[in-house]
Amino acid sequence: MNNLESRLDPDKFLRIHRSAIVNIGRIKELHPMFHGEYQIILKDGTQLASGRGYRANLQKLLNNL
Repeated sequence: MNNLESRLDPDKFLRIHRSAIVNIGRIKELHPMFHGEYQIILKDGTQLASGRGYRANLQKLLNNL
């Protein structure tokens, strides 16, 4: 995943979990959960959970909106 993440455009893709990278343009909603985790809902209805270690990535995204 680290290799893939390094090859993707950080303005278009965001690592949200040790096993998940999402296209920022596909994110519909972000819901804060417990202990710094977020529930991410994509435009197609897919629901993903972020990892606590990726909280800074999501907070940076929220600050840029």
